[in-house]
Amino acid sequence: MKNISPEKIFVGLAVVIVLIESGLMYFLDAFDMPLGPTALGLLDSLLLLIFLVPFMYLLVYKPLQENIRQQIKATARAEEAHARLLSVLDSIDGIVYVADMRTYELLFVNKYGKDIFGDVTGRICWQSLQTGQKGPCFFCTNDKLVDADGEPQLYRWEFQNTVNGHWYDIRDRGMGWIDGRLVRMEIALDVTRRKENEEKIRQQNIFLHNVLESLPYPFYVVNTRSHEIELANSMAKLEGIEPKMKCFTATHKQDKPCDSAEHQCPLNLVMEKREPVIVEHIHRNAMGDEEYVEIHGYPIADEEGNITRMIEYQIDITDRKKAEARLHELSVTDELTGLYNRRGFLLLAEKQVRIADRQPGELFILYADCDRLKMVNDGLGHKVGDQLIRETADVLRDTFRQADIVGRLGGDEFVVMMVDESGRETEFTVKERLRRAIAERNAQPDRLYELSISYGIVRYDKSNPCSMEKLLLKADHLMYRDKSAGR
Repeated sequence: MKNISPEKIFVGLAVVIVLIESGLMYFLDAFDMPLGPTALGLLDSLLLLIFLVPFMYLLVYKPLQENIRQQIKATARAEEAHARLLSVLDSIDGIVYVADMRTYELLFVNKYGKDIFGDVTGRICWQSLQTGQKGPCFFCTNDKLVDADGEPQLYRWEFQNTVNGHWYDIRDRGMGWIDGRLVRMEIALDVTRRKENEEKIRQQNIFLHNVLESLPYPFYVVNTRSHEIELANSMAKLEGIEPKMKCFTATHKQDKPCDSAEHQCPLNLVMEKREPVIVEHIHRNAMGDEEYVEIHGYPIADEEGNITRMIEYQIDITDRKKAEARLHELSVTDELTGLYNRRGFLLLAEKQVRIADRQPGELFILYADCDRLKMVNDGLGHKVGDQLIRETADVLRDTFRQADIVGRLGGDEFVVMMVDESGRETEFTVKERLRRAIAERNAQPDRLYELSISYGIVRYDKSNPCSMEKLLLKADHLMYRDKSAGR
């Protein structure tokens, strides 16, 4: 039946009806039973109905029944897909809603949204999803969701909801609804925690900026690959050190990195040693005048341990260097050791104390005494005794920084003034450094004597200022207590 057209079936049925009707007429005539026109019409109608019923079943009812069955299946599939879609939308950890762009009626709100605003389906969006609105929200994005050609668009923005105060990352899209209406579908993900973290970072950045701006010396950050300055505080900018400048151009007015032995590049030293470094340079300030600076370089590593930045700050030591030059002219150095003598040490130390009162950091005084000097002089001679004094001076000079002030007060007594801007030094760390240095000396082979130094360390209290003489007396007292303890 699938390959026979309805026309052929109809023609076939007509032929069959004619044949049957002719046969009946012949049979009736043979038995002398003629039919009148009315009976003949009824007979034709009966025959037509007999053959038309199956024809209608095959050509009309059965296809209609199949079509209805397909429609029922399609409806079931659509309802199943709709249920799955609603399940997906309800499972989204964010607000999803659909609103008519003309009437602002809420056509759909997912479970997450209902948990916050209640079941507001059918209500007006600006009355239900926000508070204090007397009309459509002034920040409504409907005008951004359709372009000039009437094509729906996607728009992303962030907003703090007025109902619960939460921040949301919002994606709005214009689209056609199932009934042909133009609607806005909005997906809003809660980013309140991210915004809070961003605000914390912003406040931390403000705090860090204020700290850097409060520093009394130039501070800047250098890119280790490009030598470009990425950040500079106001003190640095006053010295002509600006972001995007090359560090060697900003500080030395040169067109290439520092490479002289006299002025070692702190960046190269940081990359080589992978630890903080301190060097002294002669820089030219914004006025073009030379000034002595102590450069502090600190490495900054990325997550993989690569040093990508260097923090650098300068301390102007021009006055100190000039004072040192004057002290040399006044013969303030100890002839035997090359250290400052008592007079030279006190001149520099008093000046450093006044500077320390104005700048951050800690200041320590170490008072040291050579043990067994008399024993060495008596047993090995004064020449070896002088060697002991010079070695003690070398240990102190090598243990402490170039910026620290080391002096010999006379005989077997030495003193060191240490300035620690980082605030990481303590009496214990200083003692430990000196102890290791003495142990390394004594580990050398073929020594004539064992190096032993007694020492006392005091920290300068800025809240209770005192003279250098008083500091020396305190340190001297601690040194003798150390010596008495049997070192």
